[in-house]
This record gives sequence, structure tokens and C-alpha cells, in this order.
Amino acid sequence: MTVNNYTETFSPVVKYVTLRMVIAISKHFGWPIDQLDVVTAFLYGVMKEQVFCVIPEGVELDSTFDCLELVKSIYGLKQASRVWNETFDEYVCSIGFQVSDFDPCLYIKTSDGHCVFILVYVDDVLVTGSSLELIAQTKNDLKTRFEMTDSGKCVVT
Repeated sequence: MTVNNYTETFSPVVKYVTLRMVIAISKHFGWPIDQLDVVTAFLYGVMKEQVFCVIPEGVELDSTFDCLELVKSIYGLKQASRVWNETFDEYVCSIGFQVSDFDPCLYIKTSDGHCVFILVYVDDVLVTGSSLELIAQTKNDLKTRFEMTDSGKCVVT
């Protein structure tokens, strides 16, 4: 399958105004903000288009091969951040979050009168909300799918 979106390299990042708004809301209501980092994020993205690369020097393969097809997105590939963002977006939506109409890197989930927000800047994630239980569940859900470094609570002054 050949897809002609090789030039689609754009990956959204959270808007500065969205980040400021969510931090202000969190500060106003006394909500904690947790910071996570996805380890080797780009490797989670599965390529939808065919991309081939030259066999790296030192790799021994059958002489019938002169190139390799990339199955996973890798750092340095033009589409890597877009493919990663699509992968993250699909998963977060599958666990009940909705993408904001205002910002594609703001995800919102409501449950029993509480809400939780996820903000994404490439592979850095902030989670905040009105329920410690919902925040913990969200972090657990994310860690189930992606290897993440949990930096804990952000200090907002």
C-alpha cells in the first residue's frame, strides 16, 4: 500500500494559551498537575506508508536485500512526530477522552461530576483534574500502553 503523505510532517503541540489556561484553572481550584514523559515515544508509532532505508553499515543480511522497510517510526524520520501523535491520539480517545475543539493537544474526560485534562507537547504529558482518583486512573491507563517516566507533581507558584 502506497500512501502519498510523506510530506505530512506536522505534529501538533499544545498551544501556549491552552497551557496557561489549564495551569490557571488548576491553580485556582488547587488541582495537582502531574508531569510524565513517554520513553522512546516515536517507536510506538506504526508507519501507515511504505518507507525504505538503506541497510546500515555493519548489518549482515542475505545478499538479496539492498534496503529495509521501516515498520515503526524512528527518531529523525520526517513523519515520526506525526505518526507518534496519531498513535497517542487514538489511544487516549479509546480510553474515553475527547479532543478539544480549540486545541488538538488538549484532551478532556468527565466522570461523575469530575474532569481530568491531558496536555501533550510531543512526548511530554501533563495530567490535571478535579479528582485524584481520575488523575491516578489516567496515569495508570497511559503507563499501561506507553513506557513513561513519572516526574510527579509540578510546582506552580
